[in-house]
Amino acid sequence: MATDNYTRFTSTNPRFDFSFLYPASWQASETEERDYSQVFVRGPRNKANTYSTTLVVNILPAGGMDLEAKVVDHLARAAKSRAFKLLSNVRGFWVGAEAAELLLSYKTSLPLHSAKPTDTTIIERRILVKRGDCFYVLGYNAVEEDYAASLPAFENAARTFEFHDGKEKEFRPLVMPVSVPASTLAVAEKREIYKTEG
Repeated sequence: MATDNYTRFTSTNPRFDFSFLYPASWQASETEERDYSQVFVRGPRNKANTYSTTLVVNILPAGGMDLEAKVVDHLARAAKSRAFKLLSNVRGFWVGAEAAELLLSYKTSLPLHSAKPTDTTIIERRILVKRGDCFYVLGYNAVEEDYAASLPAFENAARTFEFHDGKEKEFRPLVMPVSVPASTLAVAEKREIYKTEG
């Protein structure tokens, strides 16, 4: 994979013990709170200039939950969103462990705090994996019409994501856009194995 238009996220904070590639024109920032840590990578704005496409890595305490329990919890929280739809819920293998991959959508009113907001469909893709006593969640958010255009940024992040232990990582993406209308996902994804670059 060519990396000319990508930059690698790394951090001097030991909490962020991983790296991945993201588009060089996108802006990365780090947040560390008591109950979670996050890398937030802001991408392009949508045509209406009301929402930014994003990549995000959340580090959450496991609290004794296994992967299946975390998926149930994650979906229960997401289901509170308006017009929530679970488009896919599958299992794969990522960064050396079993992972869950979720594809979901919901509606929100944009711009926020506007007198005349517009209903906007957001599509989210998530990969969840447990490592030690934490869950790592790699996410991708975009408005419906921008989802396919910036999807390669998410795929590259998943392909190149690695912890700083030197082991080879791979992820088999299983989410296929069969349950999403063709107008929503203009580009079909191929089933393949992603391997991080050494």
